[in-house]
Amino acid sequence: GGYGILREYLTGAYGEAEGTELARPDFVALAESFGVPAVTTTAAGLGADLAEALTSGGPRVVVLRERLRMFGES
Repeated sequence: GGYGILREYLTGAYGEAEGTELARPDFVALAESFGVPAVTTTAAGLGADLAEALTSGGPRVVVLRERLRMFGES
């Protein structure tokens, strides 16, 4: 979340980044407020949670709270 590209550049150049994070909404609560079942998962549980969501026969929200790196090591 936030300004990911700026965070990556600042961290790479200065070792840290300030002011690049934005508040994240509670996607599970938001989905459930519309009657859509939702779950927060981990990288380890993502496959199982996605499989369950895809076979549920209705809309589902699967939230993965991981910080994704934009660039690989070079």
